[in-house]
Amino acid sequence: MKEIKLRVPENWNDITVKQYQQFMRVLGSDKTERQKNLEIVSAFCDIDVKTLKKFKIKDLNKVSDIIISMTKDDPSDIKMQRNIEFNNQKYGVIPNMAEMTTGEFVDLETFCEDSTENLHKIMSILYRKQTSDVDRNDRYSVEKYKPTEEKKNIMLELPMNYALGVLNFFFHLGEILIEGSHNYLKT
Repeated sequence: MKEIKLRVPENWNDITVKQYQQFMRVLGSDKTERQKNLEIVSAFCDIDVKTLKKFKIKDLNKVSDIIISMTKDDPSDIKMQRNIEFNNQKYGVIPNMAEMTTGEFVDLETFCEDSTENLHKIMSILYRKQTSDVDRNDRYSVEKYKPTEEKKNIMLELPMNYALGVLNFFFHLGEILIEGSHNYLKT
């Protein structure tokens, strides 16, 4: 077999939303551990399973171990990046969540029912193309909410560190709000 070079992800920045979704589907399946390893390496290294089956078992195990180790890194310390450059475009998180439209909120709530499978759709709501640069007061604007399949599909290629940062922000915000409510009710 000729030599094949693999690009093995080293951190969450090296994994796309689409690869993460494939990873989660494989983990949730009832396939054997060996088959799961093949499919995970295939998804993360962008190589077909047929080619991987020609690898020496020790080489495949080595790559699989690197990937599994990387996915066990705690992503909860990844911070949200409000403004990013992705796909040669500037994107920003909705600048003012209090001004979210009913359509945005309903879609977000619906997609969160299966957040892993709909992660790209969630990101297409939260991260939008910026319509202005960030000013000196850290203000900016994003395009109005007009959902399309194209916008959702673009987010399949979003690096997971951006998605995890946004999810962490909302998770921690929820914890703070619950704690604040709990403390208020005690008084």
